[in-house]
Amino acid sequence: MTRPLVALACSAETWDGVRHDAVRHAYVAALEDAAECTVALVPGAGRTFVAELDRFDGLVLGGHETNVAPERYAATDGPGPFDTDRDTLALAAIPAAIEAGLPLLGICRGLQELNVAYGGTLRVLDPPTHREDVSLPRDQQYLPAHEIRISAGGTLDELTGRIGSARVNSLHGQAIDRLGPGLRIEAEAPDGVVEAASVADARSFVLAVQWHPEWYATTDRLSRKIFHAFGDAARKHAAGR
Repeated sequence: MTRPLVALACSAETWDGVRHDAVRHAYVAALEDAAECTVALVPGAGRTFVAELDRFDGLVLGGHETNVAPERYAATDGPGPFDTDRDTLALAAIPAAIEAGLPLLGICRGLQELNVAYGGTLRVLDPPTHREDVSLPRDQQYLPAHEIRISAGGTLDELTGRIGSARVNSLHGQAIDRLGPGLRIEAEAPDGVVEAASVADARSFVLAVQWHPEWYATTDRLSRKIFHAFGDAARKHAAGR
């Protein structure tokens, strides 16, 4: 069977004064190697993407150094930098993809985008207890840093075999404040930070996590299960269209 085609949202970066639409290779590698999907990069300024969702079998919203602009969740202030094109893409694509029954995986910024798309709000973590130690080598920054409690009866609980808890990495300065209506908490950190959420009435796989499973997607058990589940849902969607 031909591999399912999944869309991976890009973010804007500027190099030498020129705009680039970029993603970290770790996301592409995880989707190709762990989820066994073919990846299409979607620029934040891609104005026609939502109208062409029927070409795809899944949508992935990964993390980036930028944050969702505060006016998107009715706040007066928030930490930058911002990427207004990525906000526009994500907040239009999320409800359209879910309505179309498209599998969706959100990571870090992707969790926050899912929450804002459903009318939720964000907050700054103060003190910044969930940030990475930038003095460490990059591979060590993505090692497990704290435990999460997995909510019973949810998507994450099912795909992990109801293990109840797990350890994840931690590389973020913002988090969900008020959960959006229609979302379900899938996991929390010991300090109450929402670490994963899903859409309660989604027709397909929809899961967003605050940590970064892409970095060790083929070797970490939890990360591998997340990408396998997304890939399986994308294959099911491809078979049905």
